[in-house]
Order: sequence, then C-alpha cells, then structure tokens
Amino acid sequence: MTKIKQLLIVVTLLVSVFANAGRHDEKEKATGAIDAKTFEKLMEAQELTEADKHTEALAVLDVLKNRGKVTGYGKSQMWNFYAFIYASKEDYTNAVNAYMEVINIEETPAALALQAKYTIAQLNFQLEKYDACIKYMNEWLSATPKATPTAHIMLAQAHYQQKRYAKALSHVDTAVELENKAGRKVKETWLRLKSALYYEKGDFKKTAETYEQLVALYPKTTYLKQLAGMYGELGQDMRRLAIYDSIYLNGELPKGKDVLNLAYMFLGQDAPYKAAKLMEKGMNDGKIEKSQKNIETLGNTWAQANQHDKAIPVLEQAAKLSSKGALFARLAGVYFDAGEYTKAANATMKASEKGGLKNPGNNYLLMGMSYSNLKKHHKALQAFRSAKQTKKILKDARAWEQHTLREIKLIEDLAKSKIELEEKTKKTLESKENNKEA
Repeated sequence: MTKIKQLLIVVTLLVSVFANAGRHDEKEKATGAIDAKTFEKLMEAQELTEADKHTEALAVLDVLKNRGKVTGYGKSQMWNFYAFIYASKEDYTNAVNAYMEVINIEETPAALALQAKYTIAQLNFQLEKYDACIKYMNEWLSATPKATPTAHIMLAQAHYQQKRYAKALSHVDTAVELENKAGRKVKETWLRLKSALYYEKGDFKKTAETYEQLVALYPKTTYLKQLAGMYGELGQDMRRLAIYDSIYLNGELPKGKDVLNLAYMFLGQDAPYKAAKLMEKGMNDGKIEKSQKNIETLGNTWAQANQHDKAIPVLEQAAKLSSKGALFARLAGVYFDAGEYTKAANATMKASEKGGLKNPGNNYLLMGMSYSNLKKHHKALQAFRSAKQTKKILKDARAWEQHTLREIKLIEDLAKSKIELEEKTKKTLESKENNKEA
C-alpha cells in the first residue's frame, strides 16, 4: 500500500474516533454512560497510539475487554479504538473484524456505525476484497444524506478490478459531476481511471475526449502522446501529426525513435521535405542512428521531395553500405530524374551486377532509357530486350525497343543517305572536271 493511501485511512479513522469521543456527553444520554474506568483506559490507549506504541495500546484494551464489564456505547468505542490501532499497524484483517464488532453492537450510535461501514469498505479495498468493499460502500451511500465523490471513485475502482466497466464508469461520472458542482478541479487520477475504462471498452472516441480533458487540466507530454495514439486509432492522422509536431517543437521529444516516427507521419501525409529535414537533423544531433536503413530512408525521402542534390549523396552513401543492388537501382532513378544519364546508366549496371533486385526488369528498362538519352542505341536495345523478360513491363519494354529500332534505322538511313549524297556529289564534280578538260 502507498503512504498516501495509508494516510487517508488513518485520517478517516482518527475523525471517527475523536469526533465520537468529543461528543461523549451527547452519546451518554442516548446510549448510556461510559464508566470512569473505561473512559480512563480508552484515553490511555489513545495516548499510547499517538506515541506509536501500538502493542502497549492493544494490551490496555485487552485488559478492558477481559474485564467483561464494558457495555453499550463504551463497548462501541473500545472496538473502535481496536480498529484504529490495527489499521495503524496495517493489520487490516483485524481492523475489519473490529469494525464489524462496532456495527454489530446494538447501542452503537448510527453515525459511528455509518462511519465504520465506510472504513470497512476502504479496508476491504486494500485487502482486494472488492465485493465486500462494494457492499459496505453501497450501504454507506444509501444511508448518508450527502454522498461524496471519493466514495463513488472507490466504487468505480472496485468495479474496475472486477472488470465491471459499465458500473465503474457510472460511478466515475457521478464523482466528476459532484466535483464539478462543488466548483472543484476534477482529480487527475479520476480522469485517468475514466480513460482506462473507456479504453477497456474499446470506445476510442470517448477515450480521446477524456484525454482532451486531461490535457486541458493537467498538460503533460504523456497525455499528449496518449491522445495522439487515440487519434491514430480513430484515423485522425492529421490531428495525431499536429500533436507530435507540437511536442517536438516544444523540445519534449528527446528519443530518436519518436523523432523518426514523426518523420514517418509526415511522409504519410505527403510532406517528404519536412520528413527529410527532421531525419537529417536527428542524425546530425545523434538522436537517429545512421544505419543503412535510416540513411536509405533519408535518401528516398529527399528524392520524393525532388531535392536531388540532397538525395544523391545520401543514396550514394547508402548504396556503398549495401551488399545488394536495390539501392543502386534506386540511385539510378534519382540520377535519371536529375538528368545525369551517364551516372544513371552506370548505377543500373552496378545494380544488375550486385543482384538481389525484386524487379530486375525495371532496372533494365531504366538502363535502356538512360542509354537511349545518351544516344547509345545498341546498348539501349540490348537493355530493353532484357527488360522484356519481365511480363509486367513487357508492353513498355517492347514499345521502347520499337522506338530504339526506329532510331537506329533512322540513323542508318541518314548515314546511308549521306554516303550516297557524298558519292553523287563526287561523281558530279568528276563529271564537270572531265567536261572542262574536254
């Protein structure tokens, strides 16, 4: 048990003991007198208890009990002191038994019996006897003229432990309502319990609403993250992104994995430039590991943002770290988009040499397109014919092959025409020279 819970129980017990002791004359009229000897022993037990001499205090009460002469209101107070001392020693089982004695004595005043039931409920909660806790707390609620929010919260916690979430929620709502009516700030733990209950029910909308209240009353990064998680469950990705971005901008996202996660969120919302900036800064700050995967992702992200001057050196670095050709294939695509066809062609060749490509046909197609732009048509034609081996791109590869064949034929025709023209021109000149001589 935590020290706070212990203190709450002890305070409750003290209120019960001393409040009733202070009304001694009033109870004496209603239920009978406490003889001087009994009163003296009760006060002695009280003083010993205040001095933390619990064993000695119990011994005093045992003497009083063994006399067998304590009756009525005096007997109620004796068992009340027993209960208080046992609870102070954290002997909650004996404390509950002592309080049961209090409520079973016919002469026990109604107020004292009611207070005993309330404390029995508290103690049973600590003993994890939740049904007993619920029983006595409900009896207390039915008899008290003014219910307290704390009583409803205890009932909510007990029902929660028994997985009776609907009943637990009902009591939490009542507690929150009573607290609001009293003009008090709703306790943080109450709202946390409420959010847990809605989450257990799978009601993510209500869970998110509760976290919104928590953030408003108790602004903490933990609650913001949990709220963002609920927005994710609800498919409200922009809200989720906005929360994580605000946490990052506030300097409260220290872990590299969280920064990387935020970068992926920006990618998911088609904001690659922002994602790349986050990743680059995270790597420079030492928060994000410069692993092959992360470097590759950064390069691809710069490429998506059409920042080829930034994407190329990063992808070059990633490609050198890789034993497979996939990164060279990706790098070739970036080179091609940047208009660097020679580098693109060389990268596709390296990709093919390293192997391990999921789509080798695409690599050959890009190789052919690169050579085509370099006017190296025969190499392009060879690449397109290799690309035709992949069914998915057969149509595209065949189209490029036909285009290349036309280009080759056109070049050959132009070359042939040039030769023919040169020969014709030569013959014409020779003929003119012969005529001149003649």
